[in-house]
Amino acid sequence: EYRPMASITKLMTAMVALDHSKDLFRQLQLNTTVRSNLPRGTYTRQELFNAMLVRSDNAAAETLAGDYPGGRREFIWQMNQQAKAWGINATFRDPTGLDRNNMATAGDVGTMAAYASGYWVIRDASVKKTVAFERKFKKKLRKIQLNNTNRLLLMEFDEIIASKTGYTGPAGYCVALVVEHQKQRRVIVVLGERNKARRTDTVQDIMYNHVLDQNLQDPSY
Repeated sequence: EYRPMASITKLMTAMVALDHSKDLFRQLQLNTTVRSNLPRGTYTRQELFNAMLVRSDNAAAETLAGDYPGGRREFIWQMNQQAKAWGINATFRDPTGLDRNNMATAGDVGTMAAYASGYWVIRDASVKKTVAFERKFKKKLRKIQLNNTNRLLLMEFDEIIASKTGYTGPAGYCVALVVEHQKQRRVIVVLGERNKARRTDTVQDIMYNHVLDQNLQDPSY
């Protein structure tokens, strides 16, 4: 079923931004046209990747997209071109996932997540349980802590090597995970759950009953 994927979109945003430039220390002015967990100011690209993949920060995604040659419009065009090149049947209309027309099937989201797990920046950032930033505010250092939107599952399963949640009204509660167990990688995709608890329950069921105990059956069957 072709469905909205919400902020899982940010996996493609991260890949296109990293393909454009591997420089993680270049500073960018935060885009303030959308809501953010970050105060106004400049941030390194690495900080923006962390905010986008840990806390799903929309301003971080828009900032990275705006930095692309030709700007945001060219960035979104490249997201769609990259999907086609990889045989992913997805449509992207913005870099954040707020647009309900960012759509794909669960299978295509899984393919996208598998590609994303090949980028060390995405693997590193997306499984951090929390990140902290220090910014000067009225001549004092202010600490900003962002918790991962998938913190509960990350605390429960060490096997997760890449992760991205998503939620909008049209999309429901979504998540894409790449997990590694006994040297085998699998992708778990949940789209359109009714609430966060159901999303968590679904992943737990898949992990415990189809991933972690996969070798417990009698091999003769």
